Amino acid sequence: MLTMTKETRVAKVTVNTLLKGALEVDEQQLITFAVPLLGFEHLKRFLIYQTKPGALYWMQAVEDAKVGFCLLAPFQAGLDPDLEIAGEDVADIGAASAADIEVYTVVVLDPVPSERRTNLRAPILVGRASRIAKQVVLADHRLPIKFFLRDLKPMEKT
Repeated sequence: MLTMTKETRVAKVTVNTLLKGALEVDEQQLITFAVPLLGFEHLKRFLIYQTKPGALYWMQAVEDAKVGFCLLAPFQAGLDPDLEIAGEDVADIGAASAADIEVYTVVVLDPVPSERRTNLRAPILVGRASRIAKQVVLADHRLPIKFFLRDLKPMEKT
């Protein structure tokens, strides 16, 4: 009996990062914004990575090593912001449902640690399988534009 296997090759790319220097990653790890971030229209591809375990991530522009953002994964941080994501936004990032979406918010890294904050009303949505991303502005005014990281509650260990 002859068994044939199909070898899958994953392209590697080098991403120059602000924090870790050059990182070689699988191209499949990169995200592509369906609609570029406001003010960064020339940048579409990014790498989201962590420097240590937790709810904070870094989003590095592939096309410009000088552009990177700190992100918070709100659900990993113990927040449950009850996001109502429009079906159009789910479709725009190639996700089958809201369960197929990673959610991040951009963190403002104020020099004063107690002033570091994130905007829960303008999350970045990433399709888990598609790796397509989009930043949306939600209509829910209960979600704060300035949520201070100092207000995060410690997660309970199970």
